[in-house]
Amino acid sequence: MKFRACLPLFLLLGLVSAPAGAGGPTVSGRASTQLMAYSDESGKDHVLLQQYLRFLSRGFDNNNTLTVSGYGRVSADVQNGNQGEGRLYYLYVDKRELLPATDVRLGRQFFWVAAGSAIVDGARLDVHPFNFVTLTAAGGRHVVFDLTGEETGRGDYAGAVQLSFDAIPGGSAALSWFRVRDENELARDTVGFEGTKQLGKNADAFAQLRADLISESFTEIDAGLRTTPLMDLTVSAEYLRTVPEFDATSIYSVFAVEAYEYGALRTQYDVSSHLSLSGEYRRERFGDGGIGNGAEAGTRYKPWDGSLGSVYGGMIWRTGAGGDLLGFELSGEYAYDVGTLLVGGIQRDAFQTDMMTSSRHATRFWGGVESKLRKNLTAAARVEDTITTESGKDVRARLTLNVNF
Repeated sequence: MKFRACLPLFLLLGLVSAPAGAGGPTVSGRASTQLMAYSDESGKDHVLLQQYLRFLSRGFDNNNTLTVSGYGRVSADVQNGNQGEGRLYYLYVDKRELLPATDVRLGRQFFWVAAGSAIVDGARLDVHPFNFVTLTAAGGRHVVFDLTGEETGRGDYAGAVQLSFDAIPGGSAALSWFRVRDENELARDTVGFEGTKQLGKNADAFAQLRADLISESFTEIDAGLRTTPLMDLTVSAEYLRTVPEFDATSIYSVFAVEAYEYGALRTQYDVSSHLSLSGEYRRERFGDGGIGNGAEAGTRYKPWDGSLGSVYGGMIWRTGAGGDLLGFELSGEYAYDVGTLLVGGIQRDAFQTDMMTSSRHATRFWGGVESKLRKNLTAAARVEDTITTESGKDVRARLTLNVNF
């Protein structure tokens, strides 16, 4: 019997075997119904009806050591008579202290470590042999989604092991190993490191490294520093180098790829309670020797005290390898009353890539409203229109009804 067929049984056994808490189990979460209308690149109209459900159940024992969590979606294109498809993103049981200093998670779940991430039908084990050390092991049937559902086949597995340290003064570190098998063939085999460190009272640093054991090369190097030299001023610097990574079983793995790297400097300054300034400069380097430069600058103004609303204006500029870009954004939000928020804005970009002989432009307008109808009921609507050089308009609309329980 396949694991996915056994999964509901495992969850039921977990619930039945747990002693009930004094108040009995409780369930909380959100049900979100969304209606989306748009046209695709060929001009065909679509109307999607989607239902999301997220929940958390607890209270199965007196100490709340057992919880059940779930999140999924069903959707259908009602405009074109689509029969619909469903996606189960996660459904698992968490049991803390199943064994001394050991937590267990069983079911469909998403895990992330420095070396990689995956959705699996399987298990996760967190062992805390000491207060400052955690050993994590996770894995199972690798869940892969395509446009119409799941495409996972027999022999598809993913797993990881991570060792985390929290005893570093003012910091933490983790070492991990991640492996994926595609129809029992080795598809990915990576190791990773991540760490953070507080530097004095006003600065902190981070680093993340990832290496592919199959190609014997680093696929990601990311490091940065953030500091607040003044009370209202934040300055950060980041360096990133990344190489596209494909499964060894994919045909794309035989093609040569180039590295991409950038260095960025970002600032955020709160002039007053009403006005804040932000900016970023980025220098990019491509594997073929191309260089690109880009910058962003923005201002947010809050004309009223409190959180009634704000107005944002920003500019973006880029030149060099890959093409040139010049654009701006003007947007705002306003709390009409305690339960109603209005939003709107405009973005316009003028761009020219290396493959173009002339420049193009794109303009996007959007507006929306979110209203609290009842204590546990909210509704939201959003309409946007994108006008480009190639197409006159591209109108998209979304209506959402959220029920919290």
